[in-house]
Amino acid sequence: MATDTLEVIKKTLITYFNNDFTKRNRQRHNVYQRAVYFALCRDLTPFALVDIGAVVSRDHASVLHGIKLFKNFKDWNEDWYLEIYNKARLHLKEDLELKLVKRISIEDRYKELFLNHLMLKEKYAKIKQELDKMRNLDVIEV
Repeated sequence: MATDTLEVIKKTLITYFNNDFTKRNRQRHNVYQRAVYFALCRDLTPFALVDIGAVVSRDHASVLHGIKLFKNFKDWNEDWYLEIYNKARLHLKEDLELKLVKRISIEDRYKELFLNHLMLKEKYAKIKQELDKMRNLDVIEV
């Protein structure tokens, strides 16, 4: 399942670029195209860096570097790559119904977990009370 979505993204970009950017070389156009692939996968899927890189035979560090590289495209006036990114992103979101991954901040995640903790604590207290009542009834009956 994981690789299916990532493969679809890869094939879509290969079509847009008209180039197989998965080749093992460091030519600028291939590096930049991989950076677009890494950024798209990161934005549209919840998969780990290792999974994203595995589809194009790269490790997690290469994926991280590619994402950082992609963030510089606007400053470097690499408009063609940004245009392809935006076109592919729209295509993948609409046609394949990929949902954007909701990335929440650490603070929001902490609040969510803390509220869950409080709820579980209350449930635990209620269950403990019920258990104590049951034990008290057993003592009275004996």
